[in-house]
Amino acid sequence: MKQIDISTAFTKYVPYNFAFVLSHDKNNKPSGMIVAWHMKVSHEPPLMAVSIYNTQNTKKLIEQSKEFVLAVPNKKQLEAISIFGENHGDKIDKFKISKIKTKKAKFLKTPLLSEATLNYECEVIKKIKAGDHTIFIGKVLATHHNENEKILLCYGKGKNGKRIFKEF
Repeated sequence: MKQIDISTAFTKYVPYNFAFVLSHDKNNKPSGMIVAWHMKVSHEPPLMAVSIYNTQNTKKLIEQSKEFVLAVPNKKQLEAISIFGENHGDKIDKFKISKIKTKKAKFLKTPLLSEATLNYECEVIKKIKAGDHTIFIGKVLATHHNENEKILLCYGKGKNGKRIFKEF
């Protein structure tokens, strides 16, 4: 075993799951991004966490609204994944451009992604500064599952530089 730099080690941690993290502005206009850094934190109470780069628009929206939806994608969202992952929500309307399908949430103003495999409605209970990221811990108020859909994983980038996705 040889020692490698930390940035290279992060790229070798594949496959990894990822998700949409969504929130809304003060006018209830939704936006969001793709995150790979998210996890379950607790069963009781049910808690999820997302780690978001400090300069991201979605971070500001979650801070303002105190809520987020974590939506786990499948192959139906491939085009939207690209749009949400490569553009800034303060510059374009990602929902409009991607034509992603939404559904009203049970408890939150932030919409669900109606074709996602899983949606977690989360109310922020804690915010932690973590270097160049902020970790939001959310209490899961409701979950929604499309039983016939699989979960999309990322297997890193191919030789052409494009991400490789497979369903699990």
